[in-house]
Amino acid sequence: MAKIAILIVLLSFSSLIQANELYRSKAGDSGKYYIIENKALGDNIFQVLSSRIGKNDAYTDFTLLKVNCNTAQYFELAGLSEDGAKNKPSKELKDWSKDSKWVNLITGSSKYDLVNHICNKYR
Repeated sequence: MAKIAILIVLLSFSSLIQANELYRSKAGDSGKYYIIENKALGDNIFQVLSSRIGKNDAYTDFTLLKVNCNTAQYFELAGLSEDGAKNKPSKELKDWSKDSKWVNLITGSSKYDLVNHICNKYR
């Protein structure tokens, strides 16, 4: 059931932002951080699919999360790591929602940058 829900979520992004949008670029960090898709859920809450492409394009980590701009928190729904640099997941994301909770931001972290970018640009 959770796999079907994750698939539906990914398919629901098809009419939203399609171009990968760079949201974090910090000196000393060899990763590239992108917003792949985002969807407004209402009341300043967004569902975001993001990626981090590792050093030398060795791997790509994908994370699907909810961002609450009212509380400056995020909730991880699903994720996946794939070999090589990828623009979109080529496999089904693994459901993390049952083990997740709303998380407060840590200043300077990639999630801090992601939440601030989404909340400043899209709400």
